[in-house]
Amino acid sequence: MYKLGDTVMHHKFVIFPFTAMVGQKILKKALLINAIDPSIGGVLIKGDKGTGKSTFVRSLSYLLPEIEIVEGCSFNCHPSDIKLMCHSCQEKYKNGGTLPKLSKRMEIVDMPISATEDMVIGTIDIKKVLKKGIKALEPGILARANRNILYIDEVNLLDDHLVNVLLDSAAMGVNLVEREGISIYHPSRFILVGTMNPEEGDLRPQILDRFGLSVEVKALESKEERLKVMQYRREFDHDPWEFEQKFKTQQENLQDKIIQAQKLLPQVMISQDMLEKIVEIITSLGIKTHRADIVMEKTSRALAALDGRTEVAEEDLKEAALMALPHRMKQLPFQKDEPLTQEAIENMIHGEPPEETFEIDRQRQLKKNITRTEVKGALQGKNSSKVTGRRGMYLKARDSKKPASLAVDATVRKAARENNNGKLVVLPEHVMEKVRVSKGESLYIILLDSSSSMRMDKKIGFAKSLSWLLLKESYEKKNKIALLAFRGDDAEILSSPTRDVNKIEESLENLPTGGKTPLTPAIYQALEMAKLEKRATPTLVVISDGRGNVFLEDNLETDIKLISEMIDGVNMVFVNAETRNRSIGVLEDISISFTAPHFYLDEVV
Repeated sequence: MYKLGDTVMHHKFVIFPFTAMVGQKILKKALLINAIDPSIGGVLIKGDKGTGKSTFVRSLSYLLPEIEIVEGCSFNCHPSDIKLMCHSCQEKYKNGGTLPKLSKRMEIVDMPISATEDMVIGTIDIKKVLKKGIKALEPGILARANRNILYIDEVNLLDDHLVNVLLDSAAMGVNLVEREGISIYHPSRFILVGTMNPEEGDLRPQILDRFGLSVEVKALESKEERLKVMQYRREFDHDPWEFEQKFKTQQENLQDKIIQAQKLLPQVMISQDMLEKIVEIITSLGIKTHRADIVMEKTSRALAALDGRTEVAEEDLKEAALMALPHRMKQLPFQKDEPLTQEAIENMIHGEPPEETFEIDRQRQLKKNITRTEVKGALQGKNSSKVTGRRGMYLKARDSKKPASLAVDATVRKAARENNNGKLVVLPEHVMEKVRVSKGESLYIILLDSSSSMRMDKKIGFAKSLSWLLLKESYEKKNKIALLAFRGDDAEILSSPTRDVNKIEESLENLPTGGKTPLTPAIYQALEMAKLEKRATPTLVVISDGRGNVFLEDNLETDIKLISEMIDGVNMVFVNAETRNRSIGVLEDISISFTAPHFYLDEVV
């Protein structure tokens, strides 16, 4: 068996050694763990031209251990594992017990951009079907790629349909060819690697999700690293065989590490606690696809195996998240291209991040006035009108059996119109009531989510800015305002109903953040405050991402039924701190239950 670094003869074509590649630690890990567990689903490498994407991929093939294949088989079938054999090899194996085998190096199978579906999946050999009456397949690219590395350069330029075919095969481990009523399949397990330059266009989210991992490669910024790149390239160009020999030991050690990790992988365990942390991280980022959970688990186990451990640790989760989640995240419009950092992942795991100041953006303007056009008139404060019994300007009259203020003129006119005998007789059905208009006093109760999940993507900063804008508007209209913030197990009253906005602004600036999300208990507490208001029309403005995990009773449904008994006479408005695509849907459901308006934060500020 060929061993990396044997010097019996030189390669006809020498590849730049994987261990000689400078920097790009995350990319190296992503490629290695796909070699350990190809079922992870491959890796998408994004980066500008000239950042070494192709070199990394090609150097991987010379690092990986040799594989044993069935001699003469077009599909590189495994000679002793029946699950990795085509139908023909399975039949021979069952009948004969052993299959002829040979060892070969894993190879790079390139996918041309101009490829057709038949070139990729193969076609039925109609001649053999007609002449010999047997099912036969003319192998395609997927047949050659089985148990090898399938490399797609500029994958974003490949037809979406072909990308789907490739990703389906990678996920299922089988390539199914159906033509003219004939169906043939063969194993299709390969390490899928795609590279792309984002400047040339991105992949659709549905396609991105099908890649197990995604890594962004950037040009090295360190002076020392860039100098080393030039030095290594100069040495390689001068004498590639001598340069390869220089990294022989490192290559062999890493190859042995991969072989041991492959053997160790089935023994790697992951605790229930770690599985729950995976779910918490993914849901905190608003990622809905279940592939994220599955890939995170597989990646974490492969990382542990690569490190020689049989149990997944917290560090594995952090590394896995950086590779498995960024391409599945839907960024807020305010935070486009903001990377997912290891610190952010750690914050989500522990739930209590270090204190960070989220400034109020006083330059922002309300895009949509939630207190005027979209909701009930009572929200409009001093700009609004409401019907009163005996006070305010007489506007019009209306029918009433028990008038609070009799409209004599309207009553007489109605009686005259309806009297047919020439005599004026006022009957009870002629009585009209005065409709008066007056300026109404309003109370805003701002209920602000300051839990840990609001720290992601700086949602709390935008929520505080919206709260400040409402404060400003209330001051101008001389309305009363109260501020409550909720995190941990309940809500805290930062300011009781007042017109002193300076006091509230100070509380808003120093707002503490972190902890669990007691959404429904906080709404309950705010409604209790609203019920104490006798003169003002209370309006509860709830600003949250809807990720409640602390309840009044047992669950959200029970809490909603309990709260619904308290909302009579209180206007409610819900502002979702997520975008429409990233929202988990909870706040929308609550607003429907309470027949309350619902807005997304990016629609409002």
